[in-house]
Amino acid sequence: MQSQPVDCVTTSCVVRDVPGREPLPASGNIEAVNSTPISITDPAAGVAGSSPTPARNPALDGLRGIAVLAVIAYHLWPQVLPGGFLGVDLFFVLSGYLITGGLLRRLDAGLSVGLRGFWIRRARRLIPAMLLMLVGATALAILAGGELPANLRAQWLGALSYTSNWLQIASGNSYFASAEPPYFQHLWSLAIEEQFYLLWPVVLVLLVVVLRTRTKLLAAVAMLGVAAAASMAWAFVPGQDASPLYFGTWTHGFGLLIGSGAAIYTSFRPSALAFGLLPRVRRSGDLAVGVLFAAILMAMFLLPDTSSVAYRGGMALFCVASAGLILSLERRHTLVRALLNQQHLRWMGNRSYGLYLWHWPLLVLAGVLFPPQAATAANLCVLAATFLAAAASWHLVEQPIMRDGFKVSLSAWRSNVAGRFEPLVSGAPGRYSQIVPLTALLLIPLCTITVLVASPRQSSLQQQLTEAQEMLGEQVDTLGIAAAPEPQTAPVTGKGTGKTTGSAKGKHATGGDVTALGDSVMLASTRELLKELPGISIHAAVGAQMREAPEKLERLRYENRLRRVVVLGLGTNGDLPAGTLEKVRDVIGPDRELLLVTVHAPRAWSDSVNEKYRSAAAKYPNVHLVDWASLAPELDDFARDRVHPGPQGTQEYARLMSSALRNS
Repeated sequence: MQSQPVDCVTTSCVVRDVPGREPLPASGNIEAVNSTPISITDPAAGVAGSSPTPARNPALDGLRGIAVLAVIAYHLWPQVLPGGFLGVDLFFVLSGYLITGGLLRRLDAGLSVGLRGFWIRRARRLIPAMLLMLVGATALAILAGGELPANLRAQWLGALSYTSNWLQIASGNSYFASAEPPYFQHLWSLAIEEQFYLLWPVVLVLLVVVLRTRTKLLAAVAMLGVAAAASMAWAFVPGQDASPLYFGTWTHGFGLLIGSGAAIYTSFRPSALAFGLLPRVRRSGDLAVGVLFAAILMAMFLLPDTSSVAYRGGMALFCVASAGLILSLERRHTLVRALLNQQHLRWMGNRSYGLYLWHWPLLVLAGVLFPPQAATAANLCVLAATFLAAAASWHLVEQPIMRDGFKVSLSAWRSNVAGRFEPLVSGAPGRYSQIVPLTALLLIPLCTITVLVASPRQSSLQQQLTEAQEMLGEQVDTLGIAAAPEPQTAPVTGKGTGKTTGSAKGKHATGGDVTALGDSVMLASTRELLKELPGISIHAAVGAQMREAPEKLERLRYENRLRRVVVLGLGTNGDLPAGTLEKVRDVIGPDRELLLVTVHAPRAWSDSVNEKYRSAAAKYPNVHLVDWASLAPELDDFARDRVHPGPQGTQEYARLMSSALRNS
């Protein structure tokens, strides 16, 4: 007997009989013909007529279920699972592992990679469910009325071309600090995986031909993975938006490469357990697998997306641990394997692609339809709608096309629609029951087209922030052109109770006395600040954080542009690292007044920031509060994120600032 050729169906592999060859050893990472998804974008599909069915590892379905739950929880309740974004990295590892394993099995069987068939299977698996989501979610957006998602036409282009990640980098969109994130922002990860599917088979074949041995191949892929992770770590700058690194195909591609390396490892150790470094003693094996599983879960609970550790090796180490866990699941009878083999986890894993596709646009839409006070109800509705949509997608679209292909499925759908029209025409009993589905079939595409045409290029908040940035770019900072001397005033006395006392010069501070550093909340209020405080020097940007303040203030002082009153409107995008306020005070010196604008935002760190501000105001006589956090809840003019004030809200923000300065 000769070894059996392997026909990979997405990430599944179908073993075909060939006379005269010995069969390949059954391995848990080879999936059944009618198997279920192995990654977010890569659930496996069956091919009619393929036989026999090889062994498969259902624990990987459960692992995928945990991964998609982590991503959804991270988006719905980020304060509960701040590291849930790592679920995407787990999907990357699974994709690399299964895609590379299937390709290598074909090569080992003496077959070509079969690029045309491989890419057709990719299209069969990925495109229909995504198209259903694009059409359905866009049609649902009509419920937003006058707050339609912005820039939908460009987002569709990125989705259909699988370049969403690069379009988001080019647009400067922030994954972590965006006030109004794109409706289809989550498709960035699908774009990276599809780019991998397009390029990796060719690259892998070239490496196999050039390097010849699997040991060299493993070393080369490992070096690529290390280089990708190192590029993210090297390019990461604390305090700067890391979105370009997070969205980047190369800088965030190490998970796919690590998974590929794990598949290569199994390919040249066919007689050993996939995680051969584990002791053969069952109890020790259970302990090692449990440690890996616990480490992955702990990272999801403890590693926030704002942490420097995440970008400087944290995500890469998570991927290594994930690869180790995936390999270890080849062992039989471990407790972790039994846990991941639970029916409900596998059900979610099977539908992980649909769950991932639907949860984000439904969450964005809920932010428009539900008031901020009903956030919990909104999240629960999103959760229920996501599971219903994913189940419908799986049964109505994904399974039929994976099983029967495009032509047969389209023909069946066409016959189904025609069959629903026939009772209406013939007047058969029960004809009126067909009105609802046929009306929906007509209205959904009409709503989709209407929303796409009406979608504005920018949301109202984005327009507000863009105009503010243009105003700051045109602002003439006279003290920046003709440098003002360092202030020689003596520090004032005050108790830090939220009100400031008179300055040593015996006059109130005006706009010309103020240097203000802020984030997008201050930026949104730029127009009113310039009206209320003419001459104020504003340095505000989307995504700005307090940890950046000491360096920015030091630069302004070096350029002799730091005025006698410093206002910091920071804290919306992250907590204050220990010692930051002390550094700020050291930079500005004892002769300047420091005003701290408290934070009003539904963020986990808001209370912590405000407590630190209040503590500093009570401790130091030249530090004072601008208590926006107390005033903002009384207002009713905010963007839908409840963070950025609208036209009336920005007026109140500027008046509050002016009132504080009159007492400085």
